[in-house]
Amino acid sequence: MPRNPMGAFWLLVALLLAANGVQPARGASENLLPDTTRAFLSVNNVKSFADQWNKTQLGQLIKDPVMKPFVEDLRRQLDERWTGMRERLGLTVEDLREVPGGEVAVAAIQPGPGKHATAVLADITGHQEQANAVLKKVQANMAKQGAKQRQVQSAGATLIVYDIPPPEGHPAPATPQQAIYFVRGNLLAAADDLGVIQGILTRLAGQGSGSLAEAKAFQAVMTRCQADAGKEPPEARWWIQPLGYLEVAQAARAERTDKPKRRKRSMIDVLKKQGFGGVQAIGGYLDFAVDKCDIIHRTVIYAPKPFEGAMKMLSFPNRKEFGPPPWAPRDVAAYATFYADILTAFDHFGPLFDELYSEGEPGLWADTLQSLEKDPDGPRINVRSELVSHLGPRITILTDYQLPITTTSERLLFAVEVKDEDAVDRALAKLFKNDPDMRRHPEAVPGHSRTIWESAPHDKSSIPSVTLDLPPIGPGGAPPQKTPHEQPPILPNQALTVARGHLFIASHVDFLKKVLRQSDEKASLARAVEYQVVQKALAALKPPDRTAEIFNRTDETYRPTYELIRQGKMPESEMLFGRLLNTFLGPEKKGVPRKQEIEGSKMPEFDYVRRHLSPAGAYVVSEEQGWFIKGFMLGKQ
Repeated sequence: MPRNPMGAFWLLVALLLAANGVQPARGASENLLPDTTRAFLSVNNVKSFADQWNKTQLGQLIKDPVMKPFVEDLRRQLDERWTGMRERLGLTVEDLREVPGGEVAVAAIQPGPGKHATAVLADITGHQEQANAVLKKVQANMAKQGAKQRQVQSAGATLIVYDIPPPEGHPAPATPQQAIYFVRGNLLAAADDLGVIQGILTRLAGQGSGSLAEAKAFQAVMTRCQADAGKEPPEARWWIQPLGYLEVAQAARAERTDKPKRRKRSMIDVLKKQGFGGVQAIGGYLDFAVDKCDIIHRTVIYAPKPFEGAMKMLSFPNRKEFGPPPWAPRDVAAYATFYADILTAFDHFGPLFDELYSEGEPGLWADTLQSLEKDPDGPRINVRSELVSHLGPRITILTDYQLPITTTSERLLFAVEVKDEDAVDRALAKLFKNDPDMRRHPEAVPGHSRTIWESAPHDKSSIPSVTLDLPPIGPGGAPPQKTPHEQPPILPNQALTVARGHLFIASHVDFLKKVLRQSDEKASLARAVEYQVVQKALAALKPPDRTAEIFNRTDETYRPTYELIRQGKMPESEMLFGRLLNTFLGPEKKGVPRKQEIEGSKMPEFDYVRRHLSPAGAYVVSEEQGWFIKGFMLGKQ
C-alpha cells in the first residue's frame, strides 16, 4: 500500500481522473472495515461520480484539450507519489484504473498501538476480467521482488498472501511486509495487514462485529449529513478520526526511519492532554451538479459537549447578522465572518500555552501576563482587563491580493469587533510604543486619526513555512527539524489600528489603508453582484441561526496560487497556502526549497481558467454535538 496513509487520497484521485463507464453497483464498505479505521474515503459509484463531475465547470475544464498537457502531468505526479506501490503490492495506480465497477473505498487503519495499515475495497461488478488481469500482474511483479506466495484459508475464502523480503542491504523490519488479496463475489480487497483483511472477510460472511459502521462517531457524522441531504446517497463520503489518524501517520513515518527519534512529547500528546480529543471525528458528503450548484458539500465536526481543558476555547455562539460592513471593499477575493467567545478563549489559553512552550510545566503563561503588567521595563499592561475584555464577539476576515502576482501578493485582514475604541487604542500604544519590532507608520490616512502600528521588516532568508509538529503528508521521510528562530511569524509584515468599531490586524499596511479609505457604501462588498448571488443561494438553503458565513470569489481566491504554479515559484510562496505546502510537502533537507512537482509552463493563461470558476458560499452552525458546515460552488450563471 502507499508509504503514507494519505496516499489513499491520491489513489482515489487517480482512479477518478480515469473513470470509465460501468454499470452501477452500490456497496457498503463501512460494514466491512474495522472500527479501528482512522480515515475513510468512499465513492458510491465510480461511473456516477465521473458523470456528475463531467457536468461541472471544473469537469469540463479538465476535459478541454488545452488542459491535456497539464492533466497528463498531474497524472504522472500522482503515479510518482505511488512509487512504492509496486514494491508493496505489486501493482500500480494504472493497473487499478480499470477495476472498479461500483463503489471503491480506501481506509487508513490502526490495528494496534504504533501500527498502521491500509485497505482498498472495490466493487468489481462487470469487471471480473479486469480484476483477474490485475491479479496476474501482481503475481508477476511480486515474483520479480522475490516475494514468496502462499495461500491462507479464512472464513471460507482463499487469501493470496505475498511475503515480501526487505530491499537488499536493508535490515528486516520488526513486522514482515506483506500484501494480501482476495476476490469473493463482486468484491476485490487488498491490504498490507493479514489481520485486517481476515476481519474484512469475517464481516463479509456475516460472522463478525466491530465494524466502522458500528462506531458511534462514524454514525453521528453520517446520520447528521443524511438528515440534511435526504435519502439519496451522496457521490462521495469521507470520515476521519483526527488524533487517531495522526497516530497512524506517525507510525508510518517511524516505519520509514531506521532509528526513529522518540521525543518526550509530541503534538498528539499535547492535543490529547488539552482536551482536543473531544473532536472525535470529522467527515461529510460531497455531491456534484445538483440544485444549480457545481459542488455541494456537507461537513460535520463531531465534538459532543461538554468540552474539557483548552477545548473550551472553541466556543462559537450562533447569531443572525452576517452582512459585510461598509468598510469591506467590493473587490475582495473572499469574506468570512464568525462569532466567538473571545474572553472565554483567553481564559482557557494558558494551559495550552504552557504545554507548547514549557513542556507542560504550569505557570509560564501566568508569568508572561504578570511580566507584561508588572515588569518596569515592560508595557505595564493588564492584557485581560485593558485589551481582551474590550473585544466583541464578531470577527471578520478579508482576503485579497496585489498585482502583479508575486510570492508576496496575498493580503489578509482580521477585524475584531470592539466595545470601546479608545480603550483598545490605549492598549495598543502600551504594547507597542517601546517594542523594537513595531513602529508608528508615518503616513496618515484621510479621516483616520489613530495610530497605525506596523511591524519592522523581517529577515526572509529562511524557507517560508509554518511550524507544525505533525507527521508529513507527502511521500518523503521525516520532516526537517527547524529551530524556532528560523520561523517567520504568520503575518511578518503585520499592521494594526483601531477604527470603525473594530481592531484591524492586516498582513500588510497597504491593505489596511485600502480598507480604511473605503467609505462609499456603493463601493462596498454588500453591493457586489457576486455577493448578492451567493446570498440568494444561501437563503435558499434556509440556514438556521449560525456562527459563521463565508463568501468566496473562487477565481480571485485561486488566482495567486495558479499564477505562482505557472511561474514555477510556488515553493517560494509566502502566502499562507504556499507556506502550508512547504510544511507538508518538503523540503527534505534543511534550508533547501522543495521542488515544484507540476510543470507550470503546461498550464494555460489564467483568463482561460477563470471562466470555469464560480462564486462559492458556506455557513457553519454550532450544535450540541459539534458543528455542521454546508457549502457550495455555484453552477454557471
